[in-house]
Amino acid sequence: MLKSFEEVIIPDSIEYSLIEKLDTNKLPGHIAVIMDGNGRWAKARGLTRVEGHKVGAESAKKITEHCVRLGIKHLTLFTFSSENWSRPVREVNTLMDMLHKNLLTQKDLLLKNNIRFSVLGELSKLPGKLKKSISETIKYSSEHTGMNLHLALNYGGRTEIIDAVKKIIDDGISSQKINEKKFRNYLYNPDLPDPDLMIRTSGESRISNFLLYQMAYSELEFTDVLWPDFRLKELLGALVNYQERDRRYGKV
Repeated sequence: MLKSFEEVIIPDSIEYSLIEKLDTNKLPGHIAVIMDGNGRWAKARGLTRVEGHKVGAESAKKITEHCVRLGIKHLTLFTFSSENWSRPVREVNTLMDMLHKNLLTQKDLLLKNNIRFSVLGELSKLPGKLKKSISETIKYSSEHTGMNLHLALNYGGRTEIIDAVKKIIDDGISSQKINEKKFRNYLYNPDLPDPDLMIRTSGESRISNFLLYQMAYSELEFTDVLWPDFRLKELLGALVNYQERDRRYGKV
């Protein structure tokens, strides 16, 4: 049983039963999450999409804290895709502003939990103040040695692969010298390990251009729960399901 959870929260009966099932030796080292359903959650309650994003941000904070306590080494959150620019301008601007403000206000979260922060995506296209807050947060947490929190911002898996190919060509590397290790060095974050588990909320069963290269052998977990409602119980359930799977990586 995970004693650290009891030190921070009092789990309800369902959460407690799930905690009891967890094997701390079989937890995923890297969890990637497609945080989907903020808009539908808000619409069902007669709220604006922005309100849904605000509650979704609270879910992201809670799940981050729970992953720290579980001992997860890497957590990657799909925060804003390269396709999300097609959303209404007001919504996009609000999201960019929320991200900027959250980075400024969540430094205590990173410090308290010893979290190291990083970002992957085409950052050059982000607003100036957001790029500045990202840079400051990365620098602020650079010496932290606990969990690694990665935000995928203006990220697209196909674009990442294409950008890597372009860099390889620009560096004049011959095809004979290209292998998986060499190629990975040209991805947005070469040190990011492949996800062991990818979770997508809201009932959609697709990966939506997320970490296409890295998820070759990831276990996929799809849940009908909308992201603003995804909390400890749902995370524990996904982890229990993960531990029941037999990962063979193409072998017998």
